[in-house]
Amino acid sequence: MPDTYGLIRNSLGELGLAPRREEEILRELGDHVEDHAAALEARGVSKEAAAREALDSVSDWPNLRQEILRAESEEGNMNYRTKVFWLPAMCALAISSGLLAVFQHAGLAPRFYWLSGEPGTYHAFFAFYVPWLIALPVVGAVAAFWSQLAGGKVLHRMLAALAPSLGMLGCFLILPFIAVPIRVVMAVHYHRPISFFLTGFSLVQFISGFLIVFDNWVLLPAIPLFIGAAPFLRKAQPQP
Repeated sequence: MPDTYGLIRNSLGELGLAPRREEEILRELGDHVEDHAAALEARGVSKEAAAREALDSVSDWPNLRQEILRAESEEGNMNYRTKVFWLPAMCALAISSGLLAVFQHAGLAPRFYWLSGEPGTYHAFFAFYVPWLIALPVVGAVAAFWSQLAGGKVLHRMLAALAPSLGMLGCFLILPFIAVPIRVVMAVHYHRPISFFLTGFSLVQFISGFLIVFDNWVLLPAIPLFIGAAPFLRKAQPQP
């Protein structure tokens, strides 16, 4: 068998990848070509002819090279985003949710500020979960520091730190698309007109309620999260 790996390297040209990764790719291609040649030899083709035919089975080496580089670039980008954003963001979400559950289990109740009416009646109010808010700067700092260590840019660090607030925002944006079908299903199930399940609905109340919930669970937590992340959002200074 001729130098299969050398021939493949000459046909592909320099890939510009890390030496170890480039060797892995050449080895995989070489194994594929050798398997093809072995199958041809089993059918009676001579060793030299089988090797040449196996190499010639790749009709467009430049196109194969571009496909390899494109796949490596996409995989590298995915791995990079995972390291600098997704893992720190998931960590921030897990820690913030865990702390909230622990505080609730410990019986630490939020502080309520009623905007109108009397407590206990159906009126708008703000809820301040003070122990959770106090702990959030640590969550933001951990996420931003993790992203910084992984080589994340300033935007990656900030988004990772704000992941708990962004997650809440996503839930609130999706909720109306879930609530409306549920009301329609209930109306069909109970043989009632849909208007029955919309009794008392007010667009003004809905918007004001959404804004209050947005302030409570998205905007307000974002402030301590950003404060904790702030020391890690500075751009690295160039070395002299």
